[in-house]
Amino acid sequence: MPIHLWLIDDAESNHSTVRATLHGRPEFSFEGFHDGETAATEFAFRAAHAPERLPRVVLMDFYMGELRGDQTTERIRAVATPLSPIIIGYSSVASGSRAIVEAGGDLVLRKHATRNGTNPDLTVYLDSLLRVAG
Repeated sequence: MPIHLWLIDDAESNHSTVRATLHGRPEFSFEGFHDGETAATEFAFRAAHAPERLPRVVLMDFYMGELRGDQTTERIRAVATPLSPIIIGYSSVASGSRAIVEAGGDLVLRKHATRNGTNPDLTVYLDSLLRVAG
């Protein structure tokens, strides 16, 4: 079963980068949300009705409309689940990523893309996740 990864980010270019980074990696599935409210609501719904569809990893932007990344992180952490997702501060603004970690996130990962449209830092993180998962 693939590791389910969410990106919560209002910029389509960042969704494209994550999709490109995951391309050809069947050990991961991807789902993107463009705002925190929709993602937090969906997370709570799945926790109650389809926990097998919850993400294992959440890449969280900070500035994305009405509900910031730190607030979205708090809402996701408030939901009881059998396995808590890894929430990654994934903001272009370092202070935003730190705020996500302070709100209950787990780590910060640099958001950027190379010329081929992928994020090499995300690739390294995903490879390490697979090694740990065994």
